[in-house]
Amino acid sequence: MDGERTRYLSAFARIRDLPNFEEEESRADSSFEANREIVTGWFRAAGMEPDLADAAWALNGEAPAWPIYPDAAEVVGAIKNRGVRTALVSNFHVDLRPHLIDSGLELDTYVISFEHGFQKPDPRMFKAALHDLDVPESEALMVGDRLELDGGAAAVGIDTLLLPMPPGSGPRGLDVILGMLG
Repeated sequence: MDGERTRYLSAFARIRDLPNFEEEESRADSSFEANREIVTGWFRAAGMEPDLADAAWALNGEAPAWPIYPDAAEVVGAIKNRGVRTALVSNFHVDLRPHLIDSGLELDTYVISFEHGFQKPDPRMFKAALHDLDVPESEALMVGDRLELDGGAAAVGIDTLLLPMPPGSGPRGLDVILGMLG
């Protein structure tokens, strides 16, 4: 069993080196169907049997696969208490709202790629959030962690704060935003 796990983990590490990975990644969360086709294809290319690839893909959409940073709900709540409207702009292939709400993260709007047919860094993702919030670019702040995706906000004139990925699943360091709000 350990040998098989090691083989899969090693193969997963090479998924980013697959031919067409970047092109596929750029549309993998544009729909539920695209995600299933692309990600199970990556898993099969990593050496998984088709049934196991399907099962692994299905788990990826389950809430436990997407832990919420422990400081997120508190910081978002404090931001909202200051009268600031909030949005989630996310590349994902299923509806994250129930999981976020169950975790204490109630935002004013959610712009999730699978509902729109395009994904970050497409400027339309960020423009949709601005529209939903009725906020001009000059009054918005995008907080993210991946320049190649979240930098799309800067391209439409939104101030963008990129936080480094924290080790493990500890606090995200989102409280820095509260200091920015004054």
